[in-house]
Amino acid sequence: MAKAPTDIPTTVKNKHLVEKRRRQIILAAIKLFSKKGFHKTTLKELAEEAGLSHGNVYDYVGSKEDIFFLIHDFLAGSAMEILNRSLENIQDPIDKLRRMVRGEFNLMDQWADALLLIYQESHILKEDFLRRLLEKERVHVEKFEIVIQEGISRGQLRECNVRLTANLIKSMIDAWTIKRWDLRAHSSQLEAERSILEMMFHGMLTRQDGQETVSSESDALKGKTALVVNGGTVLGQGICAALVGRGIRVVIHVCEETTAAPFPVLPDAEKELMTVIRSEDAGPMTGKMLKDIKNQHGPIDIYLHDLGVGTTEIPDEEGMNRIGRRLEENLSCAHELSDYFNECMGARTSGRIVFVAPWGWDKYAAPIRFETVKAGTMALSGAMSAKLASAGVNVNCIVPGFIRAVRPLKIEKALKHEVIDAIPSGRLGEIYDITDAILFLVGDASKYLTGQTLNISGGL
Repeated sequence: MAKAPTDIPTTVKNKHLVEKRRRQIILAAIKLFSKKGFHKTTLKELAEEAGLSHGNVYDYVGSKEDIFFLIHDFLAGSAMEILNRSLENIQDPIDKLRRMVRGEFNLMDQWADALLLIYQESHILKEDFLRRLLEKERVHVEKFEIVIQEGISRGQLRECNVRLTANLIKSMIDAWTIKRWDLRAHSSQLEAERSILEMMFHGMLTRQDGQETVSSESDALKGKTALVVNGGTVLGQGICAALVGRGIRVVIHVCEETTAAPFPVLPDAEKELMTVIRSEDAGPMTGKMLKDIKNQHGPIDIYLHDLGVGTTEIPDEEGMNRIGRRLEENLSCAHELSDYFNECMGARTSGRIVFVAPWGWDKYAAPIRFETVKAGTMALSGAMSAKLASAGVNVNCIVPGFIRAVRPLKIEKALKHEVIDAIPSGRLGEIYDITDAILFLVGDASKYLTGQTLNISGGL
């Protein structure tokens, strides 16, 4: 019987410490084995790279072969987590396959060196280790087989050799790593991902019916889950409608103080994609509420937070004080939630975070607090980006200027000419100027963009 990770010798009884130290050893081994080769790398070098003493390594592993098996076990666990997450709360087998392929590509992108190492050096494993490695690979491919069979049963996919088809799909994905020496200068990861999806669902024949490509940018967002905090503002409502329009399941937390008007009426097909949580019923957004949302709706792929108040009319003195306090509370809430997202998205090694600073009209309601919260939003975005970039989580910030609502706002009518005179572009912004930018930031086209602040203000 092959060794499980818990069977690999250790003299340490603290399981949490064993997991922590073994992860250090795994990351060090991936780096050194990829650079120097398995046989040329010594345990002493591994210990130094992992930040441990030479003797201390033997407290957690017995040999280099143990380490090699731990690398595979780590990758297999990461892959299964990604596949399981891809299937959560998704009913359509086609959507499941799309998400599974994209999840696999994200894994390939992050752990390319480790995956190539497994393919190149698996022959070093003894028979029992190799058997366990192959067993895990079988379970991995079976995930695809189950979904393919589900699609056939529903009449969405034609009859085929399910086991063969699942392995062919997996082999095409693996080729991005195995054949990277030949592909990297001629294709991007996104192009490879889309090409595989295109071949899976349409083959290589020229389409005559004008059917939309299955791998369009719009389709790439379908099935993801987004949390929009403070989604009741004019901007927040526009953002939620844009996300739902792309097939994203949206959980919205709204605050009564900042909610502008009833949410726009959505088509029946889209209503089921939106869940509204009202602060007067559930209380303010907290880390505990986030965990409840995750338990009910699955992991959050996209986190958007509007830190503005969405001022729609010029307030009196009492209103200015209330708006100022609300702005500060919004920033405080974002800081509190940042700890949760640093932990959960960092562990998942994927995700998109977009902070939306207060829009221009809020400046007339509480000038000093507006500038404070705007600066705080940009600073928080930058700090989280620096922390999460290595985990594949993109964090960006949008600073909206003076945006025109669908129906003219009272504050817009009162200050429009004064404001427009100060805007270099000579016009107010549109809600779609913001939503288009957000769709870009949460999509695949912005995969290498993080830590940025987009001022959408017409040059102001």
